[in-house]
Amino acid sequence: MASDDDFRQQLAELSARVASLEAALHGLPSAKDGPPAAQPAPPTVVPKAPARPVEAASLESRIGAQLLNRIGILAVLIGVAWFLKLAFDRNWIGPPVRVWVGLAGAAGLIVWSERFRRRGFSAFAYSLKALATSIAYLSLWAASSIFHLAPTWLIFLGMTGLTVANAVLARRQDSELLGLYALAGGLATPALLSMEHSEEVFLFSYLVLLNLGALVLLALHPWKRLAWAALLGTMFYYVGWTLSEGDPSHLLVTVFFLALFFAGFAAAPRLILGADERSVSFFPIAFPITNAVATWFALMALFAARSQHSSRPWVTLALAAACLMIAAGSRGIVAFSRTNLGLGVFFVTVAVPLQFHGPVVILCWLGEALALFAVAKAGSRATLRIFSAAVLILAALALLVDWIAGTPQPLAVLANLHFVTSVIAAAVFATVAVFSLDGGRGGWSYLAGFTSVAFSLTILVAVSLEIHHYWFCGAGFFRDFCGGYEQIQRRTIAAGWSYSAWWMAYGAALMTAGFLRRSAFLRWQALVVLGLSITKVFLNGVSQQSQGYRVLSFLALGVLLLAISFVYQRDWLRLRG
Repeated sequence: MASDDDFRQQLAELSARVASLEAALHGLPSAKDGPPAAQPAPPTVVPKAPARPVEAASLESRIGAQLLNRIGILAVLIGVAWFLKLAFDRNWIGPPVRVWVGLAGAAGLIVWSERFRRRGFSAFAYSLKALATSIAYLSLWAASSIFHLAPTWLIFLGMTGLTVANAVLARRQDSELLGLYALAGGLATPALLSMEHSEEVFLFSYLVLLNLGALVLLALHPWKRLAWAALLGTMFYYVGWTLSEGDPSHLLVTVFFLALFFAGFAAAPRLILGADERSVSFFPIAFPITNAVATWFALMALFAARSQHSSRPWVTLALAAACLMIAAGSRGIVAFSRTNLGLGVFFVTVAVPLQFHGPVVILCWLGEALALFAVAKAGSRATLRIFSAAVLILAALALLVDWIAGTPQPLAVLANLHFVTSVIAAAVFATVAVFSLDGGRGGWSYLAGFTSVAFSLTILVAVSLEIHHYWFCGAGFFRDFCGGYEQIQRRTIAAGWSYSAWWMAYGAALMTAGFLRRSAFLRWQALVVLGLSITKVFLNGVSQQSQGYRVLSFLALGVLLLAISFVYQRDWLRLRG
């Protein structure tokens, strides 16, 4: 019996513990805690007001709290302004007090604007800050330029302090608009104080420090408009100083500050974008181009004197080297890196005609294009391939101009720099075409096609030009240095037959190469050349050529066309498949 009583007691204790655990889980008082406490009454549900009365109250609140507030502020400002004007006109307030009134009013507006900003009226608060900043700068300017109450250096320190205060405020409030206010005030300071061009070192040093402060803000906040404003403001001051300065004795000092400006603005996109591009933007392309091109034009203006023209290519190459170094150090930012790479290639290309003239320019461009192609081929870099193609096109256009322009003096047949340049150009085109064939599809195949056509045109026109040199005493196209007008018709006929013979021979060679390499592209080029030959033989052969030249032209053309037609008909190389 005792064991039964013990068992019932243990069972009762276990039941009590389970009940207390369940009560704890459900948030109820356990049995040991006594009776449950009175639960709070459920919250009274307040019915929502209809939507239309709320809208009416909201409109009323806006009119009373916002519109009337701003109108009142404007009325107070107008009243104070009229009172101050009346006091100034009647000399109730002297010059020193006027300045202090302006500064005190500016400080009061700034404090007042903070109250509106904390209440959510950011736009109105920033407007008050802009007004306060303008009043403060104008008050300091009046103290220096109108009333002469303080030395210029002291006023300059005051304006600089105001600029720094606005910059700090922009940093704390994360406001690009306040940053623009600070930069605008900083840029206005030299103009307000009328810094002369004789103070070049002081002016440019101030601009360097101002831009350095802008870069600090850019490193903390991605404010693109601030970067543009700093660049354009610096350009404005530099152009103004250049137009007013005629003494080149400070050339090295100016170049030094120009290099500092370029380096600072070259770092701005990297500071804004960070280590990697976060979004596709026009800024990393447009900003470096504007900075570099403006710097280059400034350098060209500095070395505008004829005695300094020899320095232009070297400073251009230095700018190209700087762009290439920036590109090498910014590979994480794709658009920024490619833009600086393109700028480096561009300035190298521009430096060539600044140093050389005539066919030497074409040879340098061909060498540059071949070097870019080799680097692009080795590293499989599409960007360099595009730049190489651009320089090749430029060289081809320059070669075309050289063919058309001719020279004012007779040239020896074959033994002249123009023909050597054409042969080298054809060799470069052929090299690029051959090594582009195994580059795969896409850009490499297009480059191979372009250089293949360029090679054919170069060879065709270069030899035709030498034929013209032979029959017209070394003259270029559309010229005659022989002087014997009674024999001009005979020489013209002989030159025309020579052109036809060369075109037919080159067309046959090109067609043969197309058959052997099984290249439809080469065969189509051959068909185009043969078409030109056919047109020339039938037009000039019937109207101008003598009997002997006429017979030879038609016989040669007919035999050539029949042979090519026979090859196509027999299809020995199985081209139809």
